[in-house]
Parts: sequence; C-alpha cells; structure tokens
Amino acid sequence: MRVTSLASLLLIASGIAHAQQVYRCGNQYSSEPCGRGGGRVVDVSPPVRNLDSAGASQVFLCVGNSGGRFWSPSHCRERSALVERIESVPAGLPWEQQVQIADQQARQGYAVQQQAMQQRASSAPGVTGASGDTSSCAYFNQQVEYYDRLARQPQSGASQGWIAEQRKAVRDQQFRARC
Repeated sequence: MRVTSLASLLLIASGIAHAQQVYRCGNQYSSEPCGRGGGRVVDVSPPVRNLDSAGASQVFLCVGNSGGRFWSPSHCRERSALVERIESVPAGLPWEQQVQIADQQARQGYAVQQQAMQQRASSAPGVTGASGDTSSCAYFNQQVEYYDRLARQPQSGASQGWIAEQRKAVRDQQFRARC
C-alpha cells in the first residue's frame, strides 16, 4: 500500500516538474512551437488567490427592523438584521477606515446600478421615445394593432402583402423613434 501511494506521488511530482508548455499560434493552441518560430508561450498554471493571505476582510451593511442601516464587522443576523451589501476591505485598518472604504464602494456600486436602470428604462420597448414622447409610441402601437387585426381577417394574397408592408413601415418608424 505504501509503495503504491509513494509511486503515485512520485509520478504526480514528475508530471508537475515536467509540465508541458502550451503555445498560442494565432487563434489556436498547441503543445508544439508554431512554425517559423512564431507564436508565444501561454501560462497555463492555475491562478492562485487566497483572500486571507491578501489581508481582506468583509464588512456588512445591515438593515435593522426599524429600517435603519449600519455597518457591522460580523454577519447581520447576529444583530437580528438583514444584509443589504457585503463589501471586501483591506484587513488591518482601523474600523473607521474600513467603514469609509466600504461606504465608498457601496456608493460606487449604487451609482453603477442606477445608471444601468436608467439605460434599461430608456431602451424599454413601447415606453417612451428618445425625447420622452409617449404619445407617438402609443400611436405606433395602435397602428400595429390595427394592421394585426386587419391581417387576421380573410384577405386576398395581395391584400395580406400590402398589410404586411404597412405593418413593417410602422415598426420601422417605432424603431427610429426608439419606442
């Protein structure tokens, strides 16, 4: 049993010592160098990241039962509160500095979140146009509904083609108006 485990450890260690290099040749990867000396060696070693050794600590933004917010070095449930945010801050700093850093990170996070929500709201279909004009968007929606109702009625092929063209024209206007 010992001999088998020792042999496997030696085999693993020799594989690590003679790790094969990986070369990038354009958009392809190979275990052999590229032709004409081109390509470059790629580091395929696993990333090493240990937050404890980096000296990071977590600071919790808690919401109490009364709605008040406070920062805590321990999990919020220990104080009968809910977690709103968890921020990573450098360990070893005084508590006041950790709170300042966490507060700044939280404000930046909220600003990014607010900006993303505004972008989504401005690009939501059928809500408003680029200038905020809801009446033209509503008009376009009514036109599309009208052509949809018309297309559901028994029509000749030529009439159905005309209806489809008109509906497409209205959809194009909607797109240009950013509805």
